[in-house]
Amino acid sequence: MLFVSANRPVVTFDLDGVLCRPPFGINPGRNQGKSRETAGTKGLLWRTERVRYLGRRPMSGARDGFFQFARLYDCQVLSARSEEARPLTERWFARWFGVVPAISLRPSWEETSAAFKVRRVRELGSVAHFEDDPHTALWLAELIPAVFLVDWARNRWVEGRPNIHRVRQLAEAGPTLARLAGGVVPGAAPH
Repeated sequence: MLFVSANRPVVTFDLDGVLCRPPFGINPGRNQGKSRETAGTKGLLWRTERVRYLGRRPMSGARDGFFQFARLYDCQVLSARSEEARPLTERWFARWFGVVPAISLRPSWEETSAAFKVRRVRELGSVAHFEDDPHTALWLAELIPAVFLVDWARNRWVEGRPNIHRVRQLAEAGPTLARLAGGVVPGAAPH
C-alpha cells in the first residue's frame, strides 16, 4: 500500500462525509443519545452496499488534504461500508485520488459502524482520526489524542471537547496534527 509505513504515526480517515461526498451533499442524522451497546442491523442500507456509493465525488479539499498528510503520516481509511463494496471503493479511490490507500471495511453488519471504527483505530494505534459522525467522534475522543470532526450541520451539537477539533477542510488539521505527532506542518514553508 502506498501510504503505509511502520516509521510514521498512523492517522485514520472515515470515508463518507470526510473524503467522499454523501448523496446529494446531504449528511443526515444527528446521532445524539446512541448507545454503544446497540447491535448492528442488517437493514436496507446494508443490502444496497453495491449501488448506493455510485456517482459520488470527493469532498472539497479532501484529495489535497489527504495527500498533504500522506507525506508525513501513515494514512489509512476506515469505512463502515461492507467488504462487498471493496471493488467499488477501490475503483473510486483509483479514479478520484489516483491511488488506493490501505482501506479497512466492515466485515459484518453485526458490528455497528462506530464499534468497527473504534476497534480498528485501537488495532492500528492511530494518533488521530478524521470523522463526520458525532457518536463515533465522541467515543474515539475517549481513546485517542485527537479527533478531527468535519463540520456538518448534524454534528454541530458536539462542543467543548478539548481533543475534538472541528475542521471544514482536512488541511486545517495540519498544525494540531503536527503537534500531536511530533512532526512538521505539511505544506509549511521551511524556516
